[in-house]
Amino acid sequence: MHKIFFVISSIVIADQITKFWIHKNLAFMTYLDIFPFFKIVHFQNKGAAFSFLHDAAGWQRYFLITVSMIAIVVIPFFIKKNKKEPLALWSFTFILAGAIGNLIDRIYYGYVIDFLYLHVNDFYWPAFNIADSFITIGAFLLIFDMVKKSREK
Repeated sequence: MHKIFFVISSIVIADQITKFWIHKNLAFMTYLDIFPFFKIVHFQNKGAAFSFLHDAAGWQRYFLITVSMIAIVVIPFFIKKNKKEPLALWSFTFILAGAIGNLIDRIYYGYVIDFLYLHVNDFYWPAFNIADSFITIGAFLLIFDMVKKSREK
């Protein structure tokens, strides 16, 4: 369990350091061109994934904080339950770390700082951050694990 705590802590710290740097060094709605397909931006997402609920009347902050807190309480039970199933274990670990990282933003700022921005020509993927990346990786690993287990039956 020490390894899991170390991984979660490392992800949350990396997430928060990068968001803090963006907040302090890059003005809101500005960007740095890194590659022709990649920018570092400073966006503030008051909603959930893909800015879902971004333009709600403000209640979404408390709703998303509550959902995150429930996830942070429940996911450790799935981690413990799957301690002998490496793929599921790391899936839940990554999701938990991402949830903690974004929860810190929601509580502290009232929004999540997104700063990674990929695009091809005029097609832009929604901006995201390190926490979002680990939530996504965890979700894909979990789906992969579920599909793999269903085929083994």
